Amino acid sequence: MLLLVLCGMSVLLSGCAVENQYLAKLPLFEAKSDKIPGLDSPHERKKIIQEKGKMGATANESDREILVAQLVHEYQTCPDPNMRREAVDALEKIPHPDRDRHLQNILRQDDNPFVRLSSLEALGKTYSGQQEELIAVLIDRIKTDPDKDVRLRSVRILGQVTPKDTRDDLNRTVVLELGHLLQDKIPAVRYETMQSLQKVSGKDYGNDINRWLQYIRYTNGEVPDLPPERTMAEKMPSVALPMFK
Repeated sequence: MLLLVLCGMSVLLSGCAVENQYLAKLPLFEAKSDKIPGLDSPHERKKIIQEKGKMGATANESDREILVAQLVHEYQTCPDPNMRREAVDALEKIPHPDRDRHLQNILRQDDNPFVRLSSLEALGKTYSGQQEELIAVLIDRIKTDPDKDVRLRSVRILGQVTPKDTRDDLNRTVVLELGHLLQDKIPAVRYETMQSLQKVSGKDYGNDINRWLQYIRYTNGEVPDLPPERTMAEKMPSVALPMFK
């Protein structure tokens, strides 16, 4: 091997070109392939999964049921989390009640947080069941998921899908659940909670946790008055312009 390397260096130093056909015969230049006889390559399998999702978006009811079952089988038989995410993304495109049930199972059971995030996004965008059911799923993830990003996304989606009528019992339930998160140990969760509370309540208390806590207590009937919303001065940027420094 050493002799071979020395010979190659001498050829290069002498200015002679080595033909590609000779280089190709060396082990270092051997062409590699991801194809295994009798099996689809990862690239081919990804294309098949994506195509099933596209077909399901416009298929009839019976064909959708078949495609959902096939994609669930793809998900269940693939150890690669990236391919499982592809299956989840394809399922998102197929409106079907069975799809919702499978996405919920994936959200609860998959050990990869990125797969759970994909399932969460799919449910938030395309859930076909009752609003109360979706909200219950989101609250469960907020309380039980071990991954911070899954919890954060659940809080964000909760703010998007909750009815904005503050007289609605579901709205009140969500407000009180979000109130428990105002003292979460993770600052990002507290911040996202205040953003969702602003969407759900229609109130503008900015990032003032004390005002939001008073709003929660008011909603729960513990105090008689709402806290004051932010003034125009409070909404102004806190960094002074250079000319006023």
